Amino acid sequence: MRFKGTLVLLAVCLLLGGYVYFYEIKGGEKREKAKEAENQVWKFEGKDISRIDLVSPTQTVTAVRQNEKDWALTSPKAYDADSDELNQLANSASNIRRESVVEANAADLAKFGLSPAQSSLRVKTYGGKEYAIDFGANNPTGSSAYAMIPGTKEVFLVSTSVVSAFGKKVDDLRNHAVLSFDQPEAQSLDLKSSKGDLELTKDSNDRWWIAGKETLAADSPGVRGILNALSMGKIKEFFNDSPQDYQNLGLDKPTVDVRLTYGKNKAMKHLVIGPEKSSLRKKTEAAAPKKNAAEPSGSGLYLAKDESRPDLFFVEKDLVDKLLKSTNDLRDKALASIQRWDVDSIALTNSKGTFAFTKSEGEWFMAGTKKKAKWEGINAILDAMEKPVKQWIDKPAPLAAYGLEKPEIRVVLKQGSSVLADCAFGKAAKDGGIYAQVKGDPSVKVADPEGLSVLDKGESEFVEPPATAGAKK
Repeated sequence: MRFKGTLVLLAVCLLLGGYVYFYEIKGGEKREKAKEAENQVWKFEGKDISRIDLVSPTQTVTAVRQNEKDWALTSPKAYDADSDELNQLANSASNIRRESVVEANAADLAKFGLSPAQSSLRVKTYGGKEYAIDFGANNPTGSSAYAMIPGTKEVFLVSTSVVSAFGKKVDDLRNHAVLSFDQPEAQSLDLKSSKGDLELTKDSNDRWWIAGKETLAADSPGVRGILNALSMGKIKEFFNDSPQDYQNLGLDKPTVDVRLTYGKNKAMKHLVIGPEKSSLRKKTEAAAPKKNAAEPSGSGLYLAKDESRPDLFFVEKDLVDKLLKSTNDLRDKALASIQRWDVDSIALTNSKGTFAFTKSEGEWFMAGTKKKAKWEGINAILDAMEKPVKQWIDKPAPLAAYGLEKPEIRVVLKQGSSVLADCAFGKAAKDGGIYAQVKGDPSVKVADPEGLSVLDKGESEFVEPPATAGAKK
């Protein structure tokens, strides 16, 4: 009997559990979704919207979809649009929900701020259907706002966040990118400023070089930092005045002139940065007085123009400072320009002899032997080659003056049969450095001696000692 009673209780529990799951939980989810759908003002998806109008008492901002991702602003003027912002706006428009109905047939719309409306949203879908909603005043709690569909008298509440989402001004929806391009696709970068003219090109290994009479290795991370600043930089303000009203905008004599190519077709981008905003003068204004050197520099904003669009805008001083670079600023500071993970063989010649190392399956060995090399010893060689130099001698005397005609120390790094770096070390420099030269680079470098002592070690410093006989494995 007890067993049967237990079975009955178990069956009852299962039935109750099933009821709770299917009716209360699953059923509750369905009822919640049905309620949300019922409260949805209209039923379409953001991707169905082809046009958005944001209407305020002073202005109507119109955006038209160009394709699946891109938008253009057409009113009050034609502008490049912030497509990400407008796609988000379209999605928000498709998800407007009533919180509750205030009056089903309101006789006095003015008391809700709806006659006239304080702002409106209008959308048009690809199917040609048009939808609109008017927004009024906030309710007494301030958490919601009154709204209605034009042509009806039903007043309902929506979240104030809905109203603010569609309260954008035209400048909020304009393209705020300083330059639109993908940083990894950049192929060349030219900078002209008071620091000089720089021509930078990228090779097939994603390394950057400074062009000129002699090709110099560039600080590739530094160049990528500049490109990131350009591709991710945002416009601080737009210049909405008429250029003809100003004495001289200064873009004909720019503070910085930037040209870059990107992509397989080497598309061009051209950015011109002019004077500080504080120095701009309208034709009706007197010239600005000369500043005392101790006075603040000004607004910290600089007038700029992307030549691919008509807009003038202002960028921050931080971006300008990142572009004001000389050759030495962007020159590769490393003794030898390498990517250490590319190196799979090392030849080292020093006063102790000649040693060769090869990499196999992530480990280093003495070439032609099974002797395992010390990881820290190999790393020390690579560290020495990547150390920043103290100085460059771009017009060197004969190599004998630096002890480089017959160097005692030489390091050759390879990847397969390709030489990545061939560096010779000479005598000590007067300032405490060591003269060095990398094959292919006509300059003589003054290397920091710290960390270079490893380059004049013997075999025992680079090879793991043999395992002791009988030692446990």
